[in-house]
Order: sequence, then C-alpha cells, then structure tokens
Amino acid sequence: MEFRNTGPKLSEETISAFEAHFQVTLPEDYRDFLLEHNGGRPEKNFCFDFVETGYQETESILAEFFSMYDLEYDYSENLATVFTNIRKDAFAPPYLMPIAYDDFGNLILLAVAGDDLGKVCFANHELTDPATGYYVMSPVADTFTEFIGKLYRYEE
Repeated sequence: MEFRNTGPKLSEETISAFEAHFQVTLPEDYRDFLLEHNGGRPEKNFCFDFVETGYQETESILAEFFSMYDLEYDYSENLATVFTNIRKDAFAPPYLMPIAYDDFGNLILLAVAGDDLGKVCFANHELTDPATGYYVMSPVADTFTEFIGKLYRYEE
C-alpha cells in the first residue's frame, strides 16, 4: 500500500517521547508502520469490514492515518493533538488512541494500554453509549497487522 501526505520521518526517540508523554505503549506492528510511513492517505481507496456493535456487518472506507509530529506541534492531523482532544473531550476510554479516520469522520482507534493492547476498533461518532458517554466502539481486529490485512480495494 502506497501513501501520500505522510508525516516527517520519525525516529525511535520521537516515538518513545510520545509514549512517555501519554503513558502508553505502542504495539510493535503499529510502531513499525509509523517508522516506515508515519501516517498518510492511501494512494487508492481501501475499505474494511466489521460488525458494528448493536447492528449488522458493515464496511467503512479508510480516509487517512494520523501522522506523528513533535508533541508541541498543534496541528489537527497530529496524532498527539487528536489523542489529547479525544481524552479531553472523553469520547473514548483513555487507553484507546485514534490512529485513523474514515470518509465520514468516524475514528479507528488502537488500544495502547491494558488487557486489550493492540486491538483495533471503530468509533461511530453518531452513536454514544448512554452509560459512559463514549462513542459506540465496535471491534475490528485483534492487531494492527490484522487490520491492515483486512483492507481491500474499494471499487465504485
């Protein structure tokens, strides 16, 4: 998969500083993705299938992966900015980090702490859980690698 609009080349030190700042652990496969691509928009349209919690099997079109920049770089597509805002606004549990979004503005999140470390889920921004106030989360993959493997070309 080829990407455009990627972020700057990352170092292990930049990623480690991010982890220390947010007190998280990035799974090795996602860390490798950041080192190789640092986010970006796929050159071609890709979809993924999943079962939306409380609904039926559905698909979504991946729009873009967030890129990692310096922690102080306040940019709307900066992984640190998005993660900070999601935590501040309490739209997701603090152990889930947004890594991408779909064509409709829904988030794809990665568990970066706890028992679910490495799992990927879909957050529907139009549905909230009344008990927690979080977006409704639907499991997509057990690992980032599995998530990438589920992507397939979208044919219009």
